[in-house]
Amino acid sequence: MHVLVLTPYPYGMVAGPRSSFELWERVLADAGITFEYAVFETDALHEVLYAPGHMAQKAREMLRSYAGMVGKARRAPRYDAVLVNREAALIGPALIERWVARKVPILYLLDDPLYVPYRSPANGALAYLKVFGKVKTLCRIARVVLANSPHHVAFARQFNPNVWEIPSVVDADIYTGWQPRERSGPVRVGWSGSPSTVRNLQLIRGPLERVAARDDVTLRFLGADDVDLDGIPHHAKAWDPATEVHDLRAFDVGLAPLPETPWTKRKFILKLVQYMALGIPPIATPLGANPSVIEHGVSGLLADGDDAWVAAIDQLVNDRALREEMGKRAAEVAHRRYTLQSNAEKIVAAFRSATG
Repeated sequence: MHVLVLTPYPYGMVAGPRSSFELWERVLADAGITFEYAVFETDALHEVLYAPGHMAQKAREMLRSYAGMVGKARRAPRYDAVLVNREAALIGPALIERWVARKVPILYLLDDPLYVPYRSPANGALAYLKVFGKVKTLCRIARVVLANSPHHVAFARQFNPNVWEIPSVVDADIYTGWQPRERSGPVRVGWSGSPSTVRNLQLIRGPLERVAARDDVTLRFLGADDVDLDGIPHHAKAWDPATEVHDLRAFDVGLAPLPETPWTKRKFILKLVQYMALGIPPIATPLGANPSVIEHGVSGLLADGDDAWVAAIDQLVNDRALREEMGKRAAEVAHRRYTLQSNAEKIVAAFRSATG
């Protein structure tokens, strides 16, 4: 089975694909299912798309990328199936996907609440050119829908009976579970994210100030050099794929604060899986898939409000035995539910159902 992947993003650059089909390739290849990629974003578009301003240049490069994707999609009839990651093009209705669906079966990957309108921090109202209603169309025309959270599954099943819940996953060969932490010194309370999500730390700025005042805690942030927390002692580092697991292993506690928005109420947070698969007990806002990923008090803690965040961090900082026990439970859950290896059979079966 030879599959053409229509994706907006360059290979290896975005967390969603890295935790789904880019990782799935390994188990699919063993089952005789291979990928070729058709990418919407050109290098020129990628350079300007996520920076504020440059609207005229963005418009020009977006149109060039759209024309390029039309050409790439015309190869679809040569393949047994087409996997659409989110959308074939970052703008416009599902014209490309409709044409492809008339030629070959489509598998549609829905890994974010793209059906919820939002304003991009970098592009403002231009985000509405994405045509949010096309997600319904893509669910209808797909032979198979692959969704990574219960919220997306429920949405997709309104339009398609063949929906498979396949969570965002990590590789168990790299995320190798809980390990004893023999180091002495302060407890390392950490956060992992990206420049676009670093603003979430402002939601717990007050708790971080209170926790940072302790002499037995250090704060470590991974994903951005500048986290805008002046006055709060911390260590910040940009994301590096070569050292990501090593950097995460430096955490004793992992934080995942979220703002309450229509988007986050439906989102699956990959960082929770990363923390848990390394045996790092997480603390998270009870939104989106978080309450289904974390069993409160067993595999992590859920916190809502400043006092709850401070209490949760203090609880894990003060009790090393609890950190270890909760980290072990978190790793057990992650390796049972959220690794490539534990989902391999389901992934292969979902792809085969597209042509079966």
